[in-house]
Amino acid sequence: MKIKTVHIVVAALVIIAAVLAYESISSDICPYLRVSEVTTEDAQVGEKVKILGTATNVSTGWDEEGYDFELTDGNATIAVTYTGSLAESIDEGQEVGAIGVLDAPDHVTAKKLEIKCAAKYE
Repeated sequence: MKIKTVHIVVAALVIIAAVLAYESISSDICPYLRVSEVTTEDAQVGEKVKILGTATNVSTGWDEEGYDFELTDGNATIAVTYTGSLAESIDEGQEVGAIGVLDAPDHVTAKKLEIKCAAKYE
């Protein structure tokens, strides 16, 4: 029995689609790390990270490289430079998730922020 060229092409496209789908969602599946988990001596500098912490020093604001602030978990602090456009403001003490590349154990350049909204009825 001959395998038709169409079957081979369809199988290859399915495999390529599966690989692309996995690559696109794999970073979203990774859980957030606490700031103190990222700021260790064995930090994976140059790797993509998802960090969750409380925003501090947000008054530093925009500079030529982006929006600067810090995240803390009470045990450690990491500087964040956000290079995207800021859809909403970040308030002191607000919980923020930063997704980006760890430039150094104490600095991350974030391409995406997830800002937790304050509960309306706390």
